[in-house]
Amino acid sequence: MGVAEVEATIMLQKSPRTDAFLLVLALCISCCAITGCVESNFRIASESRLPRGLAIPPGLTRADVSVTLDFYTMGQAKFTLRDKSGKKLTTVTGKTKGDPMYLRTTPQAPAPRRPVYALVVINGITEIIENRRADDIVYVTDDPGIREELLAGRGAK
Repeated sequence: MGVAEVEATIMLQKSPRTDAFLLVLALCISCCAITGCVESNFRIASESRLPRGLAIPPGLTRADVSVTLDFYTMGQAKFTLRDKSGKKLTTVTGKTKGDPMYLRTTPQAPAPRRPVYALVVINGITEIIENRRADDIVYVTDDPGIREELLAGRGAK
């Protein structure tokens, strides 16, 4: 057997590490195909109300908890409630509705335009998520004017 044939044989041999790596890679790809990959992460402002469907456990107050919002590529949105130590208390999943939106009065300035809004439907209830600045803090908004414009489909995309 020549040197080239020996090198080719060695290259084609798989090690147990290769098998384990391929298994982990296949699992990751499968998970992303089913739920989507995390696209962006946000924190709900401490002064913001919580999304409907995300209840604070008895004995705790809003000041005792924090909420994160993860948007996934497949249109999923997950709100996760945690206590002050970071322990996950509950997760509520919703679906995004359409693309991020702007009010008609939002200046057409260069990116990033603010505020920007996302619609998330949780158990049939549409919540409006507002990102006021180019950071990771968002608010759940109840402003009637904003709700009317965005839910009526008159917001700019």
